[in-house]
Amino acid sequence: MGLFHTIFGMPNTIQKSETTGPKRTSFSSGKNTVSLTKGEVVKGEVTDLRSNEVTIRLEDGRILHARLSSAMELSIGQEAEFFVQETNDVLITLKLLSDGDTSFEESAIDKALEASGLPKSPHTVTLVRSLLSAGLPASKEMIQKMMQYSAANKGVEPSTLTALLKHNLPVTKENATQLQAYRNYEHRLIGQATTLTSALTEAFSYGEASPSFTKGLLSYFFGDVSFSVDGLPLENTSTSETTVSSGQSAGSDPTGPAGQQELSGASSDATLPQALSVTYPEASPQPAFETVSTVPMKATVSTPADTASSISEEYLPLASILSEKEYKTIGKVLDSISPETPELLFLKESFSNGTLSANSLFSFLSSAAETTDAAGIASLLKEEPVLSDLLGKTILNRFVLTPEDLTKEDAIREFYGRTQKDAAALTELASAEENSAVMKTIADTATNMQDNISFMNTLNQIFPYVQLPLKLTEQLTHGDLFVYTKKKDLSAKNKEVSILLHLDMDALGPTDIHLSLLQQSVTARFYLNDPETGSLVSEELPALTEALQKKGYTLNASVAQRIKEPDIVTDFLEGGDAVSMKRFRFDIRA
Repeated sequence: MGLFHTIFGMPNTIQKSETTGPKRTSFSSGKNTVSLTKGEVVKGEVTDLRSNEVTIRLEDGRILHARLSSAMELSIGQEAEFFVQETNDVLITLKLLSDGDTSFEESAIDKALEASGLPKSPHTVTLVRSLLSAGLPASKEMIQKMMQYSAANKGVEPSTLTALLKHNLPVTKENATQLQAYRNYEHRLIGQATTLTSALTEAFSYGEASPSFTKGLLSYFFGDVSFSVDGLPLENTSTSETTVSSGQSAGSDPTGPAGQQELSGASSDATLPQALSVTYPEASPQPAFETVSTVPMKATVSTPADTASSISEEYLPLASILSEKEYKTIGKVLDSISPETPELLFLKESFSNGTLSANSLFSFLSSAAETTDAAGIASLLKEEPVLSDLLGKTILNRFVLTPEDLTKEDAIREFYGRTQKDAAALTELASAEENSAVMKTIADTATNMQDNISFMNTLNQIFPYVQLPLKLTEQLTHGDLFVYTKKKDLSAKNKEVSILLHLDMDALGPTDIHLSLLQQSVTARFYLNDPETGSLVSEELPALTEALQKKGYTLNASVAQRIKEPDIVTDFLEGGDAVSMKRFRFDIRA
């Protein structure tokens, strides 16, 4: 009998009356004796709830302890009618009549508004109902707070506000907007990043990117990349005027606010791959600037020792990324630029031998925009869709993680630090442009990304969660990573830790992977929508088992039917055991 026995004590059976008709059983608790018959209806106020056991004050004042036949939506203070479902020598079992819950809720709302001296209206009723549903006190002070929060956050559902209050989170416009987005599955960073970079491409294609915006954007993302010839730096000089065949005059470099001052938060401490370097096939004793136009150059890409797959796409040769037609267009772009400075010759040689990368290309354009011809570079990006599209895709790569990234320590933390800075820089650059709908989209989306990351950090004070905007071989996808563990187990050794990884896959559809790690033993459960995709995953489990065995792990894996979408608000904010992400580390090798 569980809590009933430990809290209330065992009710004593006083007597069983032998009478004709339905059998009546008398129960006693303290000075109260209640005689009931199976099928009888009783009415009273709920005074206590313990698990599936309830205490009711009947209409005549007597107290009745009983067991509930099933899980019921009851609250202390509720007046309800119950059907006597079963009686025995020890305990009575009650079933809630269907109309009791509704009548209680309406009555409780009326009482709360009356006690607060507030008028009853659809709005105030909704606010009080949301407080009651969240288990918060419907006091005058709390209702007035809800009215203030609701007025300050137009369009936000009251249940979103109560969710913030319930977990003592700041009820700010940013938090309310973000939690509302999480409730509606509109929070995904990969979608925001795609919208942002598509708007950037559109701004250049439609000519809405001013010279100052072009200069600031290229300088922020590509201004720190350096070139070298035979170990000597190629320095840009303002005397070598760079022009493009669009007819823009060299030196026409109107500089707006974004170009006149350092962008707030525009510097990134992220470690970038080693820049491209140029080497001669034979040593030359002459200075680089005097020989670069006559001596053949060989452009090489510095790659890690293991595999080139770990290099970000912006550092890979464009010949391996673009179609033949698109690549030839890039060559025409280089031919349209004059005069042939050492930097331009470097790019042309890289193009010829197939090692030209997006990063080196846009670094050169950044240098040209910075020193002589920002207007010409903006015009070039407008006239060449391949170039503006490549720019958008290159910047998009900064807003995604690769599977290789996830194997590096602190990669996620560094990624979000860089993303916050990138979004802040784009917000500032785009906000300086007036009367442009596309620029407003860029600024608003970049601001939303910053708020999203800040709110995610706030959520991690309640439960460990992080978004994983991923770039896989043939797709961009959204991922959610949840960690399940108990606070008391964090400091203990040899305790099992569990995570849930949600992925939206093009081929497999929504996929949930539940992993548990206990020492060197991994348990994996793959949840998929249909049997066909489940069969595909099942076929790969032996290979996964073998791969983990090589790393010293044993794997117990299975595939099951996916039941529901993980709901951040319902599954975690309204339940679960909170734990800080920074106090937990999952073995990434597994």
